[in-house]
Amino acid sequence: MSVTRDEVLQLILRQLSAYGYPSLSQAVATHTKVQMTAESSSRLEELVSMGLRSERQQRASDALSEEPRTAEATGEEVVEDTESTEAGLDNDLDLDRRVPAVVPYYKVWYKTKHKGAATAAAFSADGRYIATGSADSSLKLIEVDRVRNPAAGSARREDKPVIRTLYNHEAGITGMAFHPNGLVLASCSTDHTVKLFDLSAAYGKYAFQSTSDNYAFYSISFHPSGEYLAAATDASEVRLLNVRTSKTYLLRAGSAPNTDQHSAGLTHVAYAGSGAMITSTSRDGCVKLWDGRSGTCVRTLDHAHGGAPTTAALFSRSSRYLLTTGLDSAVRLWDVAAARVVNSYEGATMDAFDARAVFSHDETLVMVPDARTNSIACWDTASARLLKRCADHKARVTCVAASPITSALMSCSVDECVRYWSPDDS
Repeated sequence: MSVTRDEVLQLILRQLSAYGYPSLSQAVATHTKVQMTAESSSRLEELVSMGLRSERQQRASDALSEEPRTAEATGEEVVEDTESTEAGLDNDLDLDRRVPAVVPYYKVWYKTKHKGAATAAAFSADGRYIATGSADSSLKLIEVDRVRNPAAGSARREDKPVIRTLYNHEAGITGMAFHPNGLVLASCSTDHTVKLFDLSAAYGKYAFQSTSDNYAFYSISFHPSGEYLAAATDASEVRLLNVRTSKTYLLRAGSAPNTDQHSAGLTHVAYAGSGAMITSTSRDGCVKLWDGRSGTCVRTLDHAHGGAPTTAALFSRSSRYLLTTGLDSAVRLWDVAAARVVNSYEGATMDAFDARAVFSHDETLVMVPDARTNSIACWDTASARLLKRCADHKARVTCVAASPITSALMSCSVDECVRYWSPDDS
């Protein structure tokens, strides 16, 4: 059975998006005049794999060899588990460096205002876009290039940094995440829904998919494949949402001691970069680690912040370390394997459940909103020395998001404004 040119090109476009190249996919679509969709798929990879497997099996049959059919004999690729070795390479945190990190001279390049408190922000994986959310239930999509290179005095819509405003929620936005393909934005809210927006549509303002629950949502995180969303709600169980079917699953308690469910509502959830683990935080003061494949709890950090509620946890790029935030006004860095604290970052005030610390793009800095000074506190990751506070907001900072590729930051505040911070040379 033959396939058409457009069918092949559609498979290529979706595979490029699944590999994390949405811009390249869009360029190919434009050049070939094939319709672009928000869907990513690894179907092409599956078909190629099936074809290669069939070809290898045919070769083995033709050889009529009576020797044992090992992977080497059949020509099949032997894939080694490199996850354990990657942790010690250059992408790991360097906690032994003697030269302290330098906080860039941050300048506020741009600010825009919502109609209510600004509550959430997220960068796309390629750093080209920022999404912000508000208590007014709206979301804004901002193009970074237009922030850094504005058309002076231009009133044209196509020159404005805010390229789209999205609606559909009925209550405040609490979290957002870009799909790995860059073509879909997910948002969650206290209206008990998670919504998906198609960013490839020219002027779409409304969600194309919505998942409801009996509880308010506070945090979402995409699996690196884009097929699942981990979600934190008022309930004590971590939710796993199938993006394609909208079905919801609950992560399970483990069989080992101290691997049961949380005992209070959740505050945050995050996938490790590989998707192998999920971390969750809760009002019960614990931080839990979950196997990303089996969906069971594998470890609990009891009283991670002295019994105070934990409000966020974030893996380092290597997944060797975990950065946690708590209402004891401390940020802590944990060695995941040893389950011990290796650094504690103090000197800022965290007194709200939206307090969430983040790494800078190169992981040399730890940053968190400081409620006492309406600023962003910045520490040297290695020495835990408080280096600077970035201040410009007129009220409490609710969120700080770091660009994945540059030193740029986005901050949100109760003053209803979002601000884009960047050094002059970033």
